[in-house]
Amino acid sequence: MGKPDPRFDYAANLPSGVPAVEEAPTAANPQPLATGPGQATYYFPIKLDKCSPTGVFFPTGYSFSDDMNVLLYFHGHKLGQFTNINQYWNGNLNKIKLREDILASGKQNLVMIAPTMGENPGSSLNADMGIFKEPAGADKFLEEVRKWIGKYVPQYVAKGTTPNIQNVVIAGHSGAGGILSQQAKTMKSRVCEVWGFDSMYGEGWLDKDKKIPIDVVGNWRQTAVLRQEIDFEFLDGWIPVPTMRPATTFYFYWAGDSPEANMKKLKEKVTAAGLTNVIIEPNIHQGGKYHFETVTANFGKRVANAKCF
Repeated sequence: MGKPDPRFDYAANLPSGVPAVEEAPTAANPQPLATGPGQATYYFPIKLDKCSPTGVFFPTGYSFSDDMNVLLYFHGHKLGQFTNINQYWNGNLNKIKLREDILASGKQNLVMIAPTMGENPGSSLNADMGIFKEPAGADKFLEEVRKWIGKYVPQYVAKGTTPNIQNVVIAGHSGAGGILSQQAKTMKSRVCEVWGFDSMYGEGWLDKDKKIPIDVVGNWRQTAVLRQEIDFEFLDGWIPVPTMRPATTFYFYWAGDSPEANMKKLKEKVTAAGLTNVIIEPNIHQGGKYHFETVTANFGKRVANAKCF
């Protein structure tokens, strides 16, 4: 059971060791119950499958506007290293400091949302993925999260409003690649970018008995094609000519041999198809573990360069 917090009636429904909120000290509240970076991080016991607790991070300077830009982040396999999302991003796990990276980027107009999933939430459509194994499950999840924000985040409670979801970036590390693939293909939200950090592994079997694997590269190529919009250019000033424009840009980073091979194949396929919305980059080695460096070396850069917030 979570630690009681008189401000939030859901606190007792959180797992042990997960606070209802982490706040930075202020003059008005110099000793919050649990401290954290930025303005505040809320932890909600979202009742959807494999979504509790969900961390919701508001950076310093966030305006609490009625239209909310979202960075939806999926952790990878837990490897016995953590249980809940507050342990994943507190800086003690493989130097992962997602919230501090956002603050360092200077971006203030986004909210990062990250669910706690099962032990191995990827590689195939397995139970540890929870609701995210379902087509467009992330849309259902975000709809639920925004209701919790409207009900419990004081700035929205004071206004009596629930924020709308505007632009969405979905990002994930390692085994979360299966979730990214499923959700990027099926979400109805305005997904402007997808970030995959060493995440393009095999995703299990299309037919296990016949040993036919899921076509990871083919799936991503199809997703890149689907994430196009039709624009009209006018020939001679009046004849409309339809042209395709990328609605979503994909950024992939790799460290190991398997994802490197898959990414090279994907690059070949999207180039042959004339697509310009898939960008593949090698990892930048900074002296740590390559697999986790795809996050620690590149996440902050992607936030700083994101075009939709």
